[in-house]
Amino acid sequence: MRIIGKTWFMNMVVMTACLVATPLYAATPQFTDETEVVVVGAGGAGLSASLTLAQGGAKVILLEQNPFPGGTSNVAEGVLGVESRMQRDHYYGPPMLTKDMVFKHEMDYTHWKGNAKLMRAFINQSGETINWLQDEGVPFEEVAMTTFDGVRTWHVIDGHGASLVKVLFGKLKQSPNVKILMETPAIGLITDDNKRVVGVTAKGKKGELRIKAKAVILATGGFADNPELVKKYVGNTFAGSVANFRKVGFALTEAMKLGAKTEGLGTVMNTAVYDKVRSGKPGPANPVDQQFDALGQQPMNIMVNVHGERFCDEVIANNFVLQSNAIERQPGSFAWVIFDENLRKHYVNDGIDGGMGVLVPAGTKLAKADGALDKYVAEGKRNIYAADSVEELAAKIQVPADALKKTIENYNSYAEHNHDAEYAKDPYFMKKLSGKLYAMREVLSYLVTVGGVSVNTRMQPLDRNEQPIKGLYVTGSDVGGLFGDSYGLASPGTTYGFAVGSGRMAARHILETLK
Repeated sequence: MRIIGKTWFMNMVVMTACLVATPLYAATPQFTDETEVVVVGAGGAGLSASLTLAQGGAKVILLEQNPFPGGTSNVAEGVLGVESRMQRDHYYGPPMLTKDMVFKHEMDYTHWKGNAKLMRAFINQSGETINWLQDEGVPFEEVAMTTFDGVRTWHVIDGHGASLVKVLFGKLKQSPNVKILMETPAIGLITDDNKRVVGVTAKGKKGELRIKAKAVILATGGFADNPELVKKYVGNTFAGSVANFRKVGFALTEAMKLGAKTEGLGTVMNTAVYDKVRSGKPGPANPVDQQFDALGQQPMNIMVNVHGERFCDEVIANNFVLQSNAIERQPGSFAWVIFDENLRKHYVNDGIDGGMGVLVPAGTKLAKADGALDKYVAEGKRNIYAADSVEELAAKIQVPADALKKTIENYNSYAEHNHDAEYAKDPYFMKKLSGKLYAMREVLSYLVTVGGVSVNTRMQPLDRNEQPIKGLYVTGSDVGGLFGDSYGLASPGTTYGFAVGSGRMAARHILETLK
């Protein structure tokens, strides 16, 4: 083998360099910025992760595609917590809820199809996370439950999720460790030759950014606002998401490109809602239509399918997930909610019997909906109809008149005798229907997807060999496997609690690795 002299070799290097007028990387540098951690998404998970990192001394760049922070967190209501100071101070018992009890409650609900290790890790830190939020200045109202048979894990925020966003985002703006880039969507992940994630590409206001980082946290809120992905994985887009905040599945698609496993992609936080005229604008429904949504979830109503027949115990409407599961089984995956003039007056004068979270709490008098009801009926295009007879109502909602008449006759008999021979509905919620009748079309929707990337308890995505993808963390509704086939509403605040908690779980592990 010929050995090339060092002097000759160095001369050749210099000559070659001189022949190249401009290095290739000068026009397109490999990186435009550098930090220790990039967090993609400024929702509940991204904000909690960023603040935890900053408080631990790490340098953070936070990317948010919207011109405002928070995403779906802005319309969330409360955070799950177990054994928090607040839960202790607002003790309701006996017995006092413990981490063990809530863990078993969650796993029994999923029939142990959920990721038990992940659920346990989340619940174990949930009380401490509530304490941390309080210490940071997030105001809470109460510890509540949302269903008749639920548990008090729901730490309801004063001002709801928007207050949490305001507090945490305000802290981040003041932190010297955090650089915030709004209206800057991430468009890809950067990996090295060993497939380790080493950065993020993003669409900045002045061009593409390439940010180098020791770790990347994805907190993009799932894929509920991407109809193509919802259709692909859930099977049906139904009426679309309740609140559109551009949750398009960035974390899911990018992690899958790196070989990440997924699970539970068909599971969503599903709900049944009034088939309203939608504006298509980002954000929640208007307050009037929110009251119509709550009207459709009242246990004293009856629900019928296209055959004019009842199909469930309507008390399950108090748990919107169970109500929507029952409706999904019906032809066309919709139902007609029927109530009479007496119930209309009851909802206005006495208030509703079942709340729609704290957006429309139990006891709310539906004055806004009542004020619009006759107008909506008169318009004829609002999917709400009124009639003075069963036959007239059947014609308007296009169900068989004989079947609907028999359904209401049977129901009235059950109410009179305090026993529902078909679905064992609690007699307390059964009132005979008479006089003027109303029917409102109820369809399926969802707030967020809760299936996604498989992770370990450090929030690292796992490949098909159960090995973590290095340099990457996935949090919140981008994660799959926490639930079984249905979202668990009986332990309220799980999704929002997991968003905030998983952000902190990822941040803590990163801080350990940076030491």
